[in-house]
Amino acid sequence: MDLKRLRYFCAVIEQGNVSKAARFLNIAQPALSKRLSELEEEIGALLFLRGIRHIEATPAGLHLYRRACEILQSVDNATRETIIISKTETQTLRIGVSHLYQRFFQSLILEIHHRHPDIHIRLTVSDSSYIEMLLRNGLIDVALIQKPSNPSGYDCLNFQPISAVAVMTPTLAKDLPDRALSLCEIAKFPLMLLRRGEGPGIYELVKDRLERASGELKAVMSVSQPSVILDWIETGLDCASILPASEVDQEKWKHCRVFPISSTFAAFYPSIVKMSASSHMAAVMDIVKDGQWNSALAERG
Repeated sequence: MDLKRLRYFCAVIEQGNVSKAARFLNIAQPALSKRLSELEEEIGALLFLRGIRHIEATPAGLHLYRRACEILQSVDNATRETIIISKTETQTLRIGVSHLYQRFFQSLILEIHHRHPDIHIRLTVSDSSYIEMLLRNGLIDVALIQKPSNPSGYDCLNFQPISAVAVMTPTLAKDLPDRALSLCEIAKFPLMLLRRGEGPGIYELVKDRLERASGELKAVMSVSQPSVILDWIETGLDCASILPASEVDQEKWKHCRVFPISSTFAAFYPSIVKMSASSHMAAVMDIVKDGQWNSALAERG
């Protein structure tokens, strides 16, 4: 369908008659009438009821007018966005990453940089609640965070949950065999648990599961960053914690004992999130779809 004919058609509807529309468009009236007839012929439907001084749209014409306005607005937006991009020396992609999944999403960010070296990546690493606030306020384009508890207004690409592991000092683990631990066993230790800055999240979920499993819980500290928990356990703080396996590099944290958890316990749900109203980001989504970026993490478990 010819866009110029659609623009002429919309102008006639808005101006109320062909003469006014011709003056508005600065074209001859016979030429405009011909374009309208060509459009009706192309579609195969009567679009106007023609009077002496006034032209009225048929139901089919009103439907086409509404859809044509949407189409023309989309074309205008695409043109404007393309011009803005063409005038920008460096395109910027603003990404927010939760502390919770820094290692999990590291490969994705590196792959974006590898495939799109012309894009400047502006990275913000923080707590999931803060990253969500930045996203809602339009200060970042995409968030790599824990799956939102309330997805309203978001487009979320959710991944399979990441396995949870128990981490503790060798002192606490000295009598434990090398096997998976139950939630009941973990709950007996002093615990340093993950907690987001604002609102309910992983802390409440983990705490509830541990309390239901054992009837008791000794949470001595809550921290927003897995790396801080690991660092403090590494330096001898006698606590245990439950962390996503993706964030525990046993080559780095050599003085931490790490145990799998023997249950169907799931708490860690990484997600790529954008606002529903924002545009599709091919630089991110095309890489996600091919699945290459997280193969190394999949091998780690």
